[in-house]
Amino acid sequence: MNVTAQIQMQKYECHKKVLAKPMTRGQYNTYRGWVMPIDEDGREEGFLVEYLDGGKGNHPDHIGYISWSPKIVFEHGYTKAAD
Repeated sequence: MNVTAQIQMQKYECHKKVLAKPMTRGQYNTYRGWVMPIDEDGREEGFLVEYLDGGKGNHPDHIGYISWSPKIVFEHGYTKAAD
């Protein structure tokens, strides 16, 4: 059964400001010093994302909170901002 069907969720739109850099899932795991989970594809394209609008830093090379986003999810949620 779909987890979303089991719990009530509300729809939201994203309005975050982030820094991002193309990075595969495998590169991200290496960057974080993590072992790649056996059930994940290290070649999957995506982005290293650093959030600028909140979240405690979780990596010594970044001020903001970082995470990884699959390419399609990132590209559907963000557009390049003017400098």
